[in-house]
Amino acid sequence: MACCIGLMLLASCKKDPVAPTINVFNGSGYVTENAQVYSGDEITVGFVASGENLTRIEVSLLESGTVLTTHIEDIQSLASYNYSHTFTVEANGTVTVTGTVTDATGQTATKSFNILVDEKPNAKFVGNYQGNALFTGTMEANIAGMDPMQQEVTDREMPIVLTITEGATMYEVVAVCKINDQETTATGTVDGDKVSFVVTDVPYTFNYEMNGFTVSPTMIMTYDITGTLVDGQLNLDGTCKGDGEINLFIYSGTIAIDGTIGGSLDKTE
Repeated sequence: MACCIGLMLLASCKKDPVAPTINVFNGSGYVTENAQVYSGDEITVGFVASGENLTRIEVSLLESGTVLTTHIEDIQSLASYNYSHTFTVEANGTVTVTGTVTDATGQTATKSFNILVDEKPNAKFVGNYQGNALFTGTMEANIAGMDPMQQEVTDREMPIVLTITEGATMYEVVAVCKINDQETTATGTVDGDKVSFVVTDVPYTFNYEMNGFTVSPTMIMTYDITGTLVDGQLNLDGTCKGDGEINLFIYSGTIAIDGTIGGSLDKTE
């Protein structure tokens, strides 16, 4: 009888397993609830877990219930564990970060929080664009021994191809520009739906009639362009200036051109 009572007392004194706990680590440099980041950024996630004989922690990033990425660490039967891992987040919208800790008895604890992922300001401009811009302005030639000559130019087509990639910062782009079949590279900046860049030192052969001859001097051009992105089109507005030399038979002198350009380029991919 005494033996049975002792066994009952021992059974009643046996402790139930302590359930594990997990919480978000709020240290500097770690993402927490409602943190705002940009797609493509690296984010550091931290959790603090405790319990009896912790064996595993699993952390996932989910967008609309779909798992984007998961990281698992095995724990060697510890009573506490500080988790830290860096993820690259590729998403746009609300991303849920979920951490789950498991102990040796199979008990689990879960903690989740949301972060807000936005598209980088320059990312929406990335792609290939092509189309025709129209130049309107004035050409002026100064030939030795002759009066200055001016010619008004209206809506002269300038084929343009742009290949835009992200720059060194989220507000910068790099544009490979082919204007009138002359290619160069320019760095631009973005502001909302606008991108601005200056393209310099671009050769442009300008054909015009002079005293019955077709003159084709080459000028070195500078284009100061702003593009507004609307429904996959890059609407251009800007100025261009250039100058060069004329050498044709007995004619020699200088030529300059100054005007505006405008037009729409279609995004091809």
